[in-house]
Amino acid sequence: MDDIAKVARAGVYSTFWLGRFAKRYYNNAVNGTCLLCNNLKPDGHENTTIWRPEGDNKPTTSLPGGGNIRPPASGGGILALTLKDLSTTKLLQCRDIDPKTGAPARDCPYCRLLCEIFDHFFIDEWMNWVSETRNGMPISFGLMIRQGAPLVITTIGFVYDKYLKVARADVELYIDDSPPTQVIPVLPTVSPAGIRQTDTRSQACMSFVKDSVEQCDREHPLCRNEAQNFNPTRLLHLDDKDPHLHLCETAKLEQPVRYAAFSHCWGGSDPVKLTRATLEGFKKRMDFSVLPNTFKDAISVAKELGIPYVWIDSLCIIQGDEADWEKEAARMGQVYSNAYIVITAASSPNPETAILGPREPEWLPKTFDLPLTPDVNVPVVARKRHILAAPMEQGLCEPPFANTGTDLKRIGPLYNRGWCFQEAYLACRNLQFTPGAIVFECKTHRRSEDQLPPYPSTIPSARESVDPTEQWRRIIKSFTSRQLTFGSDKLPAIGGAARTMPQAQTTQYVAGLWHSTLLFDLMWHVMPYMILAGQDRQALSYDDDDGGPPTWSWASMNWAVVWSQFPRTQLVAELLDVQVAGSHLDPYGKVSGGLLTLRGRLKRCELRSNGALTHDAFYIQADGTKSDLQHYRTDGPLSFEHEAGPYGARVRRGRQGPYSSNLETTAVVFFINSHTLLSNGMWKQYQGLVLGTSPRSPGCLERVGLIWRLPAHWYDTAEEGTVQIV
Repeated sequence: MDDIAKVARAGVYSTFWLGRFAKRYYNNAVNGTCLLCNNLKPDGHENTTIWRPEGDNKPTTSLPGGGNIRPPASGGGILALTLKDLSTTKLLQCRDIDPKTGAPARDCPYCRLLCEIFDHFFIDEWMNWVSETRNGMPISFGLMIRQGAPLVITTIGFVYDKYLKVARADVELYIDDSPPTQVIPVLPTVSPAGIRQTDTRSQACMSFVKDSVEQCDREHPLCRNEAQNFNPTRLLHLDDKDPHLHLCETAKLEQPVRYAAFSHCWGGSDPVKLTRATLEGFKKRMDFSVLPNTFKDAISVAKELGIPYVWIDSLCIIQGDEADWEKEAARMGQVYSNAYIVITAASSPNPETAILGPREPEWLPKTFDLPLTPDVNVPVVARKRHILAAPMEQGLCEPPFANTGTDLKRIGPLYNRGWCFQEAYLACRNLQFTPGAIVFECKTHRRSEDQLPPYPSTIPSARESVDPTEQWRRIIKSFTSRQLTFGSDKLPAIGGAARTMPQAQTTQYVAGLWHSTLLFDLMWHVMPYMILAGQDRQALSYDDDDGGPPTWSWASMNWAVVWSQFPRTQLVAELLDVQVAGSHLDPYGKVSGGLLTLRGRLKRCELRSNGALTHDAFYIQADGTKSDLQHYRTDGPLSFEHEAGPYGARVRRGRQGPYSSNLETTAVVFFINSHTLLSNGMWKQYQGLVLGTSPRSPGCLERVGLIWRLPAHWYDTAEEGTVQIV
């Protein structure tokens, strides 16, 4: 009966959907409703849904000027429409003139408005959405239309970021607070948005900052760090009666103090800093006027909030002192997690670029005229939207209205800096001065200066529950998308976040992986990359000949890494031993190599490389013929010119070049796990590591890539053995 009921429900839904689909085409023929953009309205489309926000706060469901829109009578929800994968080729038809008729192929004022918006925001010296469309590049856009909220235009592939497979950027479309008083039935569903100030020094911005912090302190129990029993080793003391600063060694303080931590980009500059030579002088007096602009701004914000102490890395860690750096790096996670607030200079590429001042022009609103009738033009405002201003229900990484695999690009120099990832991740309260908005984020909610309430919740229970293993992998995906100059900093820069993971209480941390899930954790691979015409091929791994993370750790890569998911997975390898050479002061800090010993099946194979993008593996069968070719994911450009190691392996990751191409060489596949495509166990496939020789460690192998979806005959003809990977 249940199956019959499911079939019946599916039939009813299909009939309902087809009816709405047919009605939309009828409306197009009769009323001119655009089949592409739906006239920027949520109703009348087969994909129209009723959106019900969480909690008691209900978004407004009326347009100013008398254009009231009533929510469905069924229970307080509001109409919403999500359109994804919309064609930019079809969009351009609204202004491409048909030579036969002398008129556009599609006469839609709403699509022409979208074209004008895209022209303004997405044509520059690097990218041009029109030429990308004409050249057949895979770019598209989507619309999120919801009553009582600004309309969100999401673009896929309109911007470029080498660390993202497909970059996404958002534009917000809205009307101001004083539209025409007459009701215009064909007005698109775009409601007012909050005001974005043109200068972050304005009183309105400072009021937003103070109101956000005070509300959090007053109303959010989850954000109160009442059990705090920590002070950083050193802090800068701010005294309203003294214009100068003083470096304070907190061992002399009787109890923990309230302080702000500062997160910023060094940007290759050499600002004033704490050294052994300046230590005693800074204790007596530090001249405010010699500080770089971002430091001055952070201190000014702290004073506005009434916070008496500030922590800034270059002024609170002794620079050039290896012992002090190692000790303080181990405490970095505690510094940021125990701070009353973290002030983040997301818009500043270096200490000299102020975070308080005029906003960059590209983030300012732009008004467009929407000609609805020959006599009526309606002003509509568009502005780029920062990821952190996006409502939570739209997701942070893979929103439901965008292609899977697309990523919101966090705009701002700081979001490319590896060290700053955990500074934001660990913060109890994070005040972020982004290029597009001032954003306040705490453990309870997130709000931006240009956003109207209600504010989205950040409480974990309000979002999906994530398994700790999956949570760690998401953290690493985000973290490795950022840049670090030195490979030796990779693990210290994420060590504070690692300490907070549930795994830290139950298992050993080994070079960025967890002992209890180590074999599965080995199955990371680099994000796809491409070599553009005229571009030099660059190594994706750090030069580790002088030590550093072992090749089996993602921390050995200077590139973004991810894990692929496979159903019904089983291990086919055994972990015999793992050893990591690290610091005795900090098990979550630097490592200088590691040895992984595994037992299982391995197979000698041949690798064939044809340029940067084509990498195949095969083996010689018993009859002397080549097996089927299997694609594998390389850890960047490879070097084949090496003496044979264990099992005849000759390949190695490229370091400084030259890199090999259009060549064949020998490698080893070590099988880690298998998975079945069907629940009955049929169609089994295998995954494993691709290993090459290690000139620095005779008798050992190094990782050069990952291979998956291997047919059973690869595994069945493999031999048993033990490998040591460095």
